[in-house]
Amino acid sequence: MEKRLTKIINVLFLIVLFVLSYTLVTAKINYKGENIIYIDPGHGGPDGGAVGIDGLYEKDIVLDIAKKLKFYLNNAGYNVLLTRDGDYDLADDNSKNKKREDIHNRVRLINEANCMLYVSIHANKYSSPKIYGSQTFYRPNDEKAKLLSEEIMSALKEILRNTKREAKAITGKYLIEQASPPGSLVEVGFLSNPEEAKLLTDPYYQEKVAYAIYVGILSYIEKINK
Repeated sequence: MEKRLTKIINVLFLIVLFVLSYTLVTAKINYKGENIIYIDPGHGGPDGGAVGIDGLYEKDIVLDIAKKLKFYLNNAGYNVLLTRDGDYDLADDNSKNKKREDIHNRVRLINEANCMLYVSIHANKYSSPKIYGSQTFYRPNDEKAKLLSEEIMSALKEILRNTKREAKAITGKYLIEQASPPGSLVEVGFLSNPEEAKLLTDPYYQEKVAYAIYVGILSYIEKINK
């Protein structure tokens, strides 16, 4: 009985998401068209990223969320590109430094697309299993990137209700430092936390994460177009 009730609640949640998405789309219709948004699901291929309980790979979680986010943004009229849409990296098979070539190619794709913004999606890991929650990061001294990260962070807090963190400037991340458009690094949660890792494998929870990022992006676009 409890499992059946949970399924009903999840279905109702998805219905609400689609209704809200339609409302947001009609409200933002003036901004659709040729605007390009790049989504970067981190890692891929031999680079699994963070590894959580039961061999859960970051690369798989973030790709699932990225595809769901793409769906929402496409429905809002945006031209959405993914740095990867499957389990592979962006380095040549014979590369002597695959991780370096991979991240350089991600930056190249984003910069060559002349996109209005990008979102790089990752999942976190920490030595303590007690740490949980999402957070966004941005390039220092980039006001648009800061605003984008703040709007996504606000939506994550409102919809997921799993953190009190704020958007934070970060250094030492090649993609954030070298990608030209305003962008945000979104850490969707901690795979080292058993409860959050389990949630991040749940398609319904992934929908909530993707929808929160989507809401944050639309809020950012609305503010910069005022």
